[in-house]
Amino acid sequence: MPTLTYSRVDSLDIQLDYELPCSVASGSLGAVIYLHGGGMIAGSRRDAFFPDWMKEAVLKNGTIFMGADYRLLYPSTGFDIIDDMKALFSFLSSLKFSEDYLPAGISLDASLAIVGASRGAYPAMVADLYACPKPKALLLLFGMGGDMLGDSWVMPKNGFMPFPGSESVTEASLGHLLTCPPPSISDAPVKLQSDQTLRDDQSRIGLYMHWWRTGELLDYVVGEPISAALRVIPVNDRLTAIPAHLRPAILQAHLAAEFPPTCLVHGKEDEVVHPAESKRTYNRLKELGIRTELVLVPDAAHALMSLTNPTIPAVGAENAYKKGLDFVFRVVQQLRTLRHTPSLGLKSTKGIQSQCRIKL
Repeated sequence: MPTLTYSRVDSLDIQLDYELPCSVASGSLGAVIYLHGGGMIAGSRRDAFFPDWMKEAVLKNGTIFMGADYRLLYPSTGFDIIDDMKALFSFLSSLKFSEDYLPAGISLDASLAIVGASRGAYPAMVADLYACPKPKALLLLFGMGGDMLGDSWVMPKNGFMPFPGSESVTEASLGHLLTCPPPSISDAPVKLQSDQTLRDDQSRIGLYMHWWRTGELLDYVVGEPISAALRVIPVNDRLTAIPAHLRPAILQAHLAAEFPPTCLVHGKEDEVVHPAESKRTYNRLKELGIRTELVLVPDAAHALMSLTNPTIPAVGAENAYKKGLDFVFRVVQQLRTLRHTPSLGLKSTKGIQSQCRIKL
């Protein structure tokens, strides 16, 4: 897949891969944008968990497939991810993208959908809340962001950790990162080892395991140490305790009627991202009158994997993935039928701004 830099922050290139369906030679096409997981601290648009099945299904549907990176936590924060998603959608909506990077006769239209897997659900929800133009449909796969103030985020945890290889993660093993924050990074590919443990070249995935155990991950999302203070506050009172300048990064507080149709897929036995996060988002979207579906897979752990050892895809995982992607295709197609979606390859800044006001 061709690679583009959609944003440059200081010396850091933040990149995007894309592939066009070979079955389409001309016309205005939509796109599905995949955002990877990795605890928001590690991961890459092209690491061991790249969803080849998704790319194939999207291309078969006559839609452009994209995979985008975003700045990873530590030293970056959720506010940097907000800026990245704004930059991504601004880049895609520019005349330059369609004219310079797509073949003659093909342009990118406004029917963009986004898929967030695991912690990639956070930037996916960010795009729906803060980007312009906004995605038209959202698929969250075992994703976080629905309950960032719950005990699973801010409370320390003892005993079993649901991460293979977590027993070797200690403050000492992470000393090279904890004692001296690394430079900003947007690409840290996670590798699946033969013993099913996860590794990346800088051991950043270990930071996620460490802060999951200490209940401090939220501190690195908002960029300030707030978890300790929240622990002693009843769950329902925690949002009001968040300083106003940090609340934009607490996504659950900003769901509104403008949020796009959303499908959430989650394993019922997920201990990495608790299914309560998807349930909370689903219930809130239903309250707001937003079209939404929730697909829960029995006997499935994180990433819809089985509870067996060695782990394999859970029974029902393939069908759940298909339901989620079909939801996205169906929503986008219905919107395109209701209104001929204008091309994003617009001829002026004024035109781009008008796209941001489109309500489909």
